Amino acid sequence: MTIILSLATALMAVITPSSSAAEPKRLANAIRPNAALAETAQAALRAEQNSTPLVAGTLRDIRGNTLSGTPLRIDLEPTRSIIAASSSGVGIEYIKIGETRTADDGSFSFKSPELKDLAGYVDQEGVASALITSSGGSYSVWRRVYLHTPTGAKGEWTLAQPPAPKGPRPADPVSYNVDRSGFKPGVSREDESSLSLVGHANGAPANGSRQQGIPDPGQYCGTGEIYYFAMAEIPVQVRMVTLRGHLTGPDTTAKYEWTTTGKTEVEAAANVGAGGNLATVGFTNVQSVSAGITFEIGNFRPAHFRAQFQFRTWDLWCEDVITLKKRISGKYEWRPYKFTGGNEIATAGGPPNCREDHTTPIVSTTWVSRDTSWTYYGGVQLGDVKLDSRQTNGEYWKLSVIPDEPAEICGIDDYPVDASYVMEKF
Repeated sequence: MTIILSLATALMAVITPSSSAAEPKRLANAIRPNAALAETAQAALRAEQNSTPLVAGTLRDIRGNTLSGTPLRIDLEPTRSIIAASSSGVGIEYIKIGETRTADDGSFSFKSPELKDLAGYVDQEGVASALITSSGGSYSVWRRVYLHTPTGAKGEWTLAQPPAPKGPRPADPVSYNVDRSGFKPGVSREDESSLSLVGHANGAPANGSRQQGIPDPGQYCGTGEIYYFAMAEIPVQVRMVTLRGHLTGPDTTAKYEWTTTGKTEVEAAANVGAGGNLATVGFTNVQSVSAGITFEIGNFRPAHFRAQFQFRTWDLWCEDVITLKKRISGKYEWRPYKFTGGNEIATAGGPPNCREDHTTPIVSTTWVSRDTSWTYYGGVQLGDVKLDSRQTNGEYWKLSVIPDEPAEICGIDDYPVDASYVMEKF
């Protein structure tokens, strides 16, 4: 039986990392972005000085049954810029800031020590990436989340996930014969205060295939161990990722300008499913390489703008805090690594037609959707896993709608300047 944390689905892995990843000497040059923070957190946890509310949620199985007594831990992840600067085979330290166990009703709540200097583990916007895993037990748990660091009088951490889409989706009357499946999420979305999280039952793969020598998925790094990730030299895969969609009609053309500044995210996939199969484990950033694309489309074009990215594996290593002995856990993640320069414009549909109250006239070139997040569901196939991609727009990402003559444009969930998807109304 597969156990699910709400945004993850266990599927069979067909890609495995290189056996050369099993050499502990790869961690000889391990990076410690903030050794003082790691030591402070470690000492505070030993003294049980963890009083700052961190994140809470519920763990359930596929049938909706709550899972009690499951041990969990949460570790801060180094920032995107530090990960991007690391070399293959070099470990980067993750810092444990909390442990807990699910209650009788499946609920859990993490608390962290009071941490002052988070340099190396929080970005310029005050957001930290954290990884929730199991520390033993019957269930495999692995999920990446993003958190706003403590601020204000209460000093609590809060989830930093993009908000859910605004309003209901109307019926789809668009007549183009194209796939529109990526606009529908496979599972319900979480709110901004509580996680409905991941887990997978240990056992044989659902399809009966061999496990390929992977250790018990419920056992990663234990309570007395810190852990590192180190990027492997091979294997490497490349995939097209949908950045944005748009639909022109008889009276408009469009241009989408995109650059690589860390606001493109794709779900990672780890071998934590039943029997060591791949499962999605939360979004992670694509690395920046100072490049970009200008996409242009003409009239009557239902289009998806896509960029090609390289995907690589990161191996999980454990180190005993007393003996300093290192071991490879047998766990690894496929992560989006960097933009290759490849791109394409695919003929693909959009969401349903817009509502009248989200329609506006234009006579000049108009920039829209600059401050929105746009998610495409299941658009990246990696092995047997379908990964979601997410683009957060801003000053370096600009969709321009260019009217040939007076036209109307509309947004699916708001006016075009604030909508996640914009199209010509015709």
